Amino acid sequence: MKATLPCLGLIVISQLFTGAVNPQHKKQADPPVNTYTPTTNTLNKKVMFGYQGWHATPNDGSNNGVWRHWFGKNSPDSATAGFDVWPDMREYPKSALEATNMSYPDGSKAALYSAYKYEAVDVHFKWLQQHQLDGVFEQRFISDIKQPGARRHFNQVVRNVKAASEKYKRVYCIMYDITGAGANWKDVLVADWKNLVDSLNVTKGSSYLHHKGKPLLSIWGLGFNHIPFATASQVDSLLDWFHTSAPEKYRATIMGGVNDDWRTHTAEWMKVYNKLDVLSPWSVGRYGSTEAADRFSQNNVVPDNEYCKQHKIDYFPVIFPGFSWHNMHRGRSRFNQIPRDGGKFYWRQSYNVLKAGVNMVYIAMFDEVDEGTAMYKLAPTEAYKPKDGKFITADLDGQKLPSDWYLQLAGATSNVLRGNIKNTPVIPILPGK
Repeated sequence: MKATLPCLGLIVISQLFTGAVNPQHKKQADPPVNTYTPTTNTLNKKVMFGYQGWHATPNDGSNNGVWRHWFGKNSPDSATAGFDVWPDMREYPKSALEATNMSYPDGSKAALYSAYKYEAVDVHFKWLQQHQLDGVFEQRFISDIKQPGARRHFNQVVRNVKAASEKYKRVYCIMYDITGAGANWKDVLVADWKNLVDSLNVTKGSSYLHHKGKPLLSIWGLGFNHIPFATASQVDSLLDWFHTSAPEKYRATIMGGVNDDWRTHTAEWMKVYNKLDVLSPWSVGRYGSTEAADRFSQNNVVPDNEYCKQHKIDYFPVIFPGFSWHNMHRGRSRFNQIPRDGGKFYWRQSYNVLKAGVNMVYIAMFDEVDEGTAMYKLAPTEAYKPKDGKFITADLDGQKLPSDWYLQLAGATSNVLRGNIKNTPVIPILPGK
């Protein structure tokens, strides 16, 4: 998912690593696998992540030969890095990795993964299971799938997500991002959905998420100023197709990703929004502190939720851990622009949306390292990132944290939503507990 405003990345407590380490080989012990299994028939009571799945390496088998969403100019070094969060790479098998030109402080080579490789996606879904998390919205960018090489990559990622979600009993569904898609966006989207249903059999799998009796499908980018080619009338006719005109096997429950100011839009757009089954306003970068998050909740979350209740639309608010796209913008944007503050920034948003009475939450994002919103395991300390380059680690703000701290926090959001623990303004868990 692409942020649409300049926005800004991290951290909290626990787990000190000592002694000489080789970040590639010293693996954290797996937590015990729990027994929670999400249902596949409803979005209600679920906490879901956006899953980009766009990372690729030159020799991953896709024949694309690129460091997609890792490096520019196909040169894997700090000068061309286009991402701000360094992942914790210790649990990825070697078969999913490719070495960069960078080294860790101990001299070992730094390597990164490709989501084209099943083994990398398997690790991600194992983490979801271990942390009692529901699943993901698998992103498909219309602008990318119009290109043969990118379409080949993203089709394989869908296969990987389908297989891993079934293995670990998590759920997933497709989210189309129409940013930059151009005038024929609707035709491309419909043709691609037909292909996913007919050739990749996504809706026939045991893990594809349904809601209100049909497969759940998201279309992100409705009503944004920077997406003028997707008009209200086009979206309106597309919703009619998915709801009633399409052959039965292609029909879907539609979640719309809209801008945070959607309630101020034209009457024509409001008619479209009222047809949505699920409505999800984008919030990343719309505020950058806990105080601003409180104001956003008062001015947006509460009235948005009330409007949706009145119009029988499910409301799916977005929360995020922090923001930083310093490397993507070659230093022209401040590093760690919206600090995570040890998870306090994330938790305040979680507390606010759950206090407002929502029954589903979207977290941006699982693996978005470009914009610094990644929730998956990140390098816990400087020892676990390359010695050169500017990258966010879990201890960036001076607090010792385990690499899975943000997955733990997402698990706490889930437990509040499921009624297992109380919603409190203070983070209700300790790292590792």
